[in-house]
Amino acid sequence: MDQSKISLDNIITKMTDDPNTFSSYFCSLECVKRKNHTEIIRNSDIEKSYYYQIIKGNRIPSRNKVLRLCIGAGLSTKETSHALILNGDSPLYLRRKRDRILAYVIEKGLTVTEANLLLDEQGEEML
Repeated sequence: MDQSKISLDNIITKMTDDPNTFSSYFCSLECVKRKNHTEIIRNSDIEKSYYYQIIKGNRIPSRNKVLRLCIGAGLSTKETSHALILNGDSPLYLRRKRDRILAYVIEKGLTVTEANLLLDEQGEEML
């Protein structure tokens, strides 16, 4: 087994002491557990070192980074909204055009790249 995976798993286990953080919630989700970290990093289009800093709880990600991680991991809109709240951000709010687009992206299982294309086409800030 990969030594870096063992140490990261130990860190994640220790984080479960405080389940009210984005990183511990994110790592506890079944869809995240089913994927390896490399796949989530690739799908989220987030730099590898930054990803691990977030997962270890050393960095607090921006709302856009949380959204990228949630889309990349295949979270539902409910899980994504909860992750945003735990990060100290506002949940997806469907009265906002940008959040409606993001909810559509999540429900359809689109990628971060596809999300950015849709956001750009609609004149909204990209992730």
